Amino acid sequence: MTVIASVQNLTRSYGNVRGLRGVSFELHTGEIVGLLGLNGAGKSTALSLMTGRLTPDSGTIELFGESLDAGSHELKHQFGFLPEGAPLFEDLSVRAQLATVSGLKGLKGSGRKSAIESVLKRFELTDMKARVIETLSKGYRRRVALACAFLDDPPLLLLDEPTDGLDPLQKDRVLAQLVKAKDHQTLLISTHSLEDVEAICDRVIVLHQGEVVFDGPTGELKSRKSDLGLSFRNLLGVETPTA
Repeated sequence: MTVIASVQNLTRSYGNVRGLRGVSFELHTGEIVGLLGLNGAGKSTALSLMTGRLTPDSGTIELFGESLDAGSHELKHQFGFLPEGAPLFEDLSVRAQLATVSGLKGLKGSGRKSAIESVLKRFELTDMKARVIETLSKGYRRRVALACAFLDDPPLLLLDEPTDGLDPLQKDRVLAQLVKAKDHQTLLISTHSLEDVEAICDRVIVLHQGEVVFDGPTGELKSRKSDLGLSFRNLLGVETPTA
């Protein structure tokens, strides 16, 4: 498999707090990778660094064989990003939101119209396209944000908590779309949901206190958890309090 993203010895601090501590991993073509960890483990920091929204204290990031730095504007159009909280333009309709983002991504003409119609259908938003964002539920807002990330069909998708706020039916449908994307895209999904990881991920990277404590096939994670009788908190190295 071809390496499309390489993160090596990445560190990032916030004042005296170390967010990431020498994090390294690779992403390969056609795989879904879960970035798993408790709140504060460093998942969102890792994704923000990989998109160029934050600058690392040290370490390197390469996407598609090129270094991600301040001069890599074109490289940043090679991936789709769903950020934490998924900010949207509250006063726009769903369709206008997608049209605005597609313009920022450089889509034009019939290709732009086709891309918008495709993601509206993909995330079951066609009947909601005239609705104003501020009137939507949290679940629908999440689906609009996902549609924005998928708009130009990028080869790499970096998704921060993609199922946050979705009801069980919406969640199942969104997860099915993420699996479908694997046919021609690579996905890195940040989540604290072990259930989501086990449902769709080929591989899982577990972060704990800014460090990688596991990187391997999802099945191996399942076996380790089952065979040793460990809870998710145990797996991350957090001891269960005794009574």
